Amino acid sequence: MQKGILKGASKLAAVMCLVSSINSYGQDIVKVRNQNFTSYFSKTQHIPVLVVYSLTPDLFNCIKMKGEAGIRLQTDPQLPDATSLRDDYNNSLFDNAQMMAPEENTCDRDAYTESYYFTNVMPMPKDLYKELWEKLHDKEILKAKKFKKVKVFAGTVGRNWVIGRDNNVIVPEWCWKVIYIPSTDEYLCYQFHNIEPYTPGDKLANHKVDINTIESLAGVHFVNGVISAPYVTATPNN
Repeated sequence: MQKGILKGASKLAAVMCLVSSINSYGQDIVKVRNQNFTSYFSKTQHIPVLVVYSLTPDLFNCIKMKGEAGIRLQTDPQLPDATSLRDDYNNSLFDNAQMMAPEENTCDRDAYTESYYFTNVMPMPKDLYKELWEKLHDKEILKAKKFKKVKVFAGTVGRNWVIGRDNNVIVPEWCWKVIYIPSTDEYLCYQFHNIEPYTPGDKLANHKVDINTIESLAGVHFVNGVISAPYVTATPNN
Protein backbone atom coordinates (compact mmCIF):
# COMPACT_ATOMS: atom_id res chain seq x y z
CA MET A 1 0.00 0.00 0.00
CA GLN A 2 1.17 3.47 -0.83
CA LYS A 3 2.41 5.49 2.11
CA GLY A 4 2.91 9.14 2.81
CA ILE A 5 1.48 12.23 1.23
CA LEU A 6 -1.87 12.41 -0.55
CA LYS A 7 -1.57 11.93 -4.28
CA GLY A 8 -3.78 13.92 -6.61
CA ALA A 9 -5.65 10.96 -8.10
CA SER A 10 -6.31 9.39 -4.71
CA LYS A 11 -7.44 12.71 -3.32
CA LEU A 12 -9.86 13.21 -6.22
CA ALA A 13 -11.19 9.69 -5.78
CA ALA A 14 -11.82 10.34 -2.10
CA VAL A 15 -13.72 13.54 -2.87
CA MET A 16 -15.80 11.81 -5.54
CA CYS A 17 -16.55 9.04 -3.08
CA LEU A 18 -17.63 11.63 -0.53
CA VAL A 19 -19.93 13.33 -3.04
CA SER A 20 -21.38 9.99 -4.02
CA SER A 21 -21.92 9.11 -0.38
CA ILE A 22 -23.69 12.39 0.32
CA ASN A 23 -25.92 11.96 -2.71
CA SER A 24 -26.68 8.32 -1.90
CA TYR A 25 -26.90 8.50 1.85
CA GLY A 26 -27.91 12.11 2.48
CA GLN A 27 -31.17 11.01 4.03
CA ASP A 28 -29.27 8.56 6.22
CA ILE A 29 -26.96 11.10 7.84
CA VAL A 30 -28.61 11.85 11.15
CA LYS A 31 -27.62 14.57 13.57
CA VAL A 32 -27.32 13.17 17.09
CA ARG A 33 -26.60 15.61 19.91
CA ASN A 34 -25.15 14.18 23.09
CA GLN A 35 -24.05 16.17 26.10
CA ASN A 36 -20.50 17.00 25.00
CA PHE A 37 -20.44 16.11 21.29
CA THR A 38 -22.62 16.25 18.20
CA SER A 39 -22.39 13.40 15.70
CA TYR A 40 -23.48 13.37 12.07
CA PHE A 41 -23.95 9.64 11.75
CA SER A 42 -24.58 7.68 8.56
CA LYS A 43 -27.11 4.95 9.24
CA THR A 44 -26.07 3.24 6.02
CA GLN A 45 -22.30 3.39 6.59
CA HIS A 46 -22.66 2.84 10.36
CA ILE A 47 -20.00 5.46 11.18
CA PRO A 48 -20.00 9.18 11.89
CA VAL A 49 -19.04 11.32 8.93
CA LEU A 50 -18.44 14.19 11.37
CA VAL A 51 -18.17 14.67 15.13
CA VAL A 52 -18.04 18.19 16.58
CA TYR A 53 -17.24 19.20 20.14
CA SER A 54 -15.93 22.08 22.21
CA LEU A 55 -13.24 21.26 24.73
CA THR A 56 -12.69 23.24 27.91
CA PRO A 57 -10.71 22.30 31.04
CA ASP A 58 -13.87 21.90 33.12
CA LEU A 59 -14.76 18.81 31.07
CA PHE A 60 -11.70 16.84 32.17
CA ASN A 61 -9.78 18.73 34.86
CA CYS A 62 -11.39 17.07 37.91
CA ILE A 63 -9.94 16.02 41.22
CA LYS A 64 -11.70 12.68 40.90
CA MET A 65 -12.82 10.94 37.73
CA LYS A 66 -16.60 10.60 37.65
CA GLY A 67 -16.81 8.05 34.86
CA GLU A 68 -17.34 4.38 35.56
CA ALA A 69 -14.37 2.05 35.25
CA GLY A 70 -14.74 -0.83 32.82
CA ILE A 71 -17.45 0.74 30.70
CA ARG A 72 -17.84 -0.77 27.22
CA LEU A 73 -18.79 0.58 23.83
CA GLN A 74 -22.54 0.63 23.46
CA THR A 75 -25.59 1.55 21.41
CA ASP A 76 -26.60 5.21 21.30
CA PRO A 77 -30.19 5.22 22.65
CA GLN A 78 -31.06 8.05 20.27
CA LEU A 79 -30.21 5.84 17.29
CA PRO A 80 -30.53 2.25 18.52
CA ASP A 81 -31.18 0.44 15.23
CA ALA A 82 -28.10 1.87 13.50
CA THR A 83 -25.64 1.76 16.40
CA SER A 84 -25.93 -1.75 17.78
CA LEU A 85 -22.46 -2.50 16.45
CA ARG A 86 -20.38 -4.12 19.18
CA ASP A 87 -20.38 -7.55 17.55
CA ASP A 88 -19.36 -6.02 14.23
CA TYR A 89 -16.11 -4.69 15.67
CA ASN A 90 -15.24 -7.89 17.51
CA ASN A 91 -12.47 -9.93 15.88
CA SER A 92 -11.93 -7.35 13.15
CA LEU A 93 -8.53 -6.05 12.09
CA PHE A 94 -9.58 -2.55 13.13
CA ASP A 95 -9.86 -0.82 16.47
CA ASN A 96 -12.95 1.02 17.63
CA ALA A 97 -11.53 4.55 17.60
CA GLN A 98 -13.38 7.22 19.52
CA MET A 99 -13.55 10.61 17.85
CA MET A 100 -13.86 12.43 21.19
CA ALA A 101 -11.78 10.67 23.82
CA PRO A 102 -13.35 9.42 27.06
CA GLU A 103 -10.47 11.17 28.87
CA GLU A 104 -11.96 14.46 27.66
CA ASN A 105 -15.23 13.73 29.51
CA THR A 106 -14.15 12.63 32.96
CA CYS A 107 -15.94 15.35 34.98
CA ASP A 108 -19.44 14.10 34.23
CA ARG A 109 -20.62 10.51 34.51
CA ASP A 110 -23.23 10.76 31.78
CA ALA A 111 -20.89 12.51 29.32
CA TYR A 112 -18.22 9.90 29.97
CA THR A 113 -20.72 7.13 29.20
CA GLU A 114 -21.89 8.88 26.04
CA SER A 115 -18.31 9.00 24.72
CA TYR A 116 -18.60 5.19 24.41
CA TYR A 117 -21.62 5.39 22.11
CA PHE A 118 -21.05 4.14 18.58
CA THR A 119 -22.10 7.55 17.27
CA ASN A 120 -18.60 8.55 18.45
CA VAL A 121 -16.73 5.56 16.97
CA MET A 122 -15.07 4.66 13.66
CA PRO A 123 -12.89 1.69 12.56
CA MET A 124 -9.20 2.56 12.53
CA PRO A 125 -5.99 0.49 12.27
CA LYS A 126 -5.00 -0.40 15.81
CA ASP A 127 -1.53 1.13 15.73
CA LEU A 128 -2.76 4.35 14.13
CA TYR A 129 -5.34 4.73 16.87
CA LYS A 130 -3.03 3.97 19.77
CA GLU A 131 0.00 5.86 18.49
CA LEU A 132 -1.13 8.94 16.57
CA TRP A 133 -4.85 9.45 17.14
CA GLU A 134 -4.45 9.28 20.91
CA LYS A 135 -1.51 11.69 20.70
CA LEU A 136 -3.85 14.06 18.93
CA HIS A 137 -6.29 13.72 21.81
CA ASP A 138 -3.46 14.67 24.17
CA LYS A 139 -2.69 17.69 22.01
CA GLU A 140 -6.32 18.83 22.18
CA ILE A 141 -6.23 18.66 25.96
CA LEU A 142 -3.01 20.68 26.14
CA LYS A 143 -4.46 23.33 23.83
CA ALA A 144 -7.68 23.48 25.86
CA LYS A 145 -5.66 24.00 29.05
CA LYS A 146 -3.54 26.73 27.47
CA PHE A 147 -6.26 28.63 25.60
CA LYS A 148 -9.24 27.75 27.88
CA LYS A 149 -11.32 26.58 24.92
CA VAL A 150 -10.85 24.83 21.60
CA LYS A 151 -13.35 23.50 19.12
CA VAL A 152 -12.69 20.16 17.47
CA PHE A 153 -14.00 18.64 14.25
CA ALA A 154 -13.30 14.98 13.44
CA GLY A 155 -14.40 13.39 10.21
CA THR A 156 -14.23 10.44 7.85
CA VAL A 157 -14.00 10.30 4.05
CA GLY A 158 -14.33 7.50 1.51
CA ARG A 159 -14.64 3.76 1.70
CA ASN A 160 -11.92 1.15 1.68
CA TRP A 161 -13.20 -1.88 3.58
CA VAL A 162 -16.25 -3.32 5.29
CA ILE A 163 -16.35 -5.07 8.66
CA GLY A 164 -19.10 -6.78 10.61
CA ARG A 165 -21.29 -9.85 10.45
CA ASP A 166 -24.67 -8.23 10.99
CA ASN A 167 -24.05 -4.73 9.67
CA ASN A 168 -21.84 -3.36 6.95
CA VAL A 169 -19.61 -1.02 8.92
CA ILE A 170 -17.60 1.05 6.46
CA VAL A 171 -13.89 1.47 7.05
CA PRO A 172 -13.20 4.95 5.64
CA GLU A 173 -10.16 5.57 3.50
CA TRP A 174 -9.33 8.84 5.26
CA CYS A 175 -9.87 10.32 8.70
CA TRP A 176 -9.13 13.89 9.69
CA LYS A 177 -9.28 16.29 12.59
CA VAL A 178 -9.33 20.08 12.89
CA ILE A 179 -8.59 21.84 16.18
CA TYR A 180 -9.82 25.44 16.12
CA ILE A 181 -8.51 27.93 18.71
CA PRO A 182 -11.05 30.78 18.98
CA SER A 183 -8.78 33.18 20.88
CA THR A 184 -6.18 33.16 18.10
CA ASP A 185 -8.42 32.22 15.16
CA GLU A 186 -6.00 29.38 14.40
CA TYR A 187 -6.68 26.02 12.77
CA LEU A 188 -4.54 22.97 13.51
CA CYS A 189 -5.35 20.37 10.86
CA TYR A 190 -4.39 16.71 10.53
CA GLN A 191 -5.31 13.96 8.10
CA PHE A 192 -4.50 10.27 8.08
CA HIS A 193 -4.66 7.55 5.47
CA ASN A 194 -6.85 5.12 7.37
CA ILE A 195 -5.76 2.01 5.48
CA GLU A 196 -2.01 2.06 5.98
CA PRO A 197 -0.09 0.21 8.69
CA TYR A 198 1.55 2.40 11.30
CA THR A 199 5.22 3.10 10.70
CA PRO A 200 7.34 3.16 13.90
CA GLY A 201 8.72 6.63 14.42
CA ASP A 202 5.88 8.33 12.56
CA LYS A 203 4.94 11.69 14.06
CA LEU A 204 1.87 13.90 14.11
CA ALA A 205 3.86 16.58 12.31
CA ASN A 206 4.02 14.31 9.25
CA HIS A 207 0.23 14.46 8.99
CA LYS A 208 -0.27 18.17 9.55
CA VAL A 209 -1.93 19.99 6.64
CA ASP A 210 -3.58 23.34 6.03
CA ILE A 211 -7.29 24.03 6.29
CA ASN A 212 -7.71 24.16 2.52
CA THR A 213 -6.52 20.55 2.25
CA ILE A 214 -9.17 19.40 4.73
CA GLU A 215 -11.87 21.41 3.00
CA SER A 216 -10.96 19.91 -0.36
CA LEU A 217 -10.73 16.37 0.95
CA ALA A 218 -13.89 16.37 3.05
CA GLY A 219 -16.12 18.69 1.03
CA VAL A 220 -16.61 21.06 3.97
CA HIS A 221 -15.94 24.75 4.60
CA PHE A 222 -14.79 26.62 7.70
CA VAL A 223 -15.47 30.24 8.64
CA ASN A 224 -14.58 31.56 12.09
CA GLY A 225 -14.57 28.09 13.57
CA VAL A 226 -17.96 27.12 12.13
CA ILE A 227 -18.20 24.25 9.67
CA SER A 228 -20.59 24.05 6.76
CA ALA A 229 -21.37 20.98 4.65
CA PRO A 230 -24.39 19.62 2.78
CA TYR A 231 -25.37 17.44 5.76
CA VAL A 232 -24.66 19.97 8.55
CA THR A 233 -27.53 21.89 10.12
CA ALA A 234 -26.47 25.12 11.76
CA THR A 235 -26.70 25.45 15.53
CA PRO A 236 -24.46 27.39 17.95
CA ASN A 237 -22.35 24.27 18.57
CA ASN A 238 -23.10 22.47 15.29
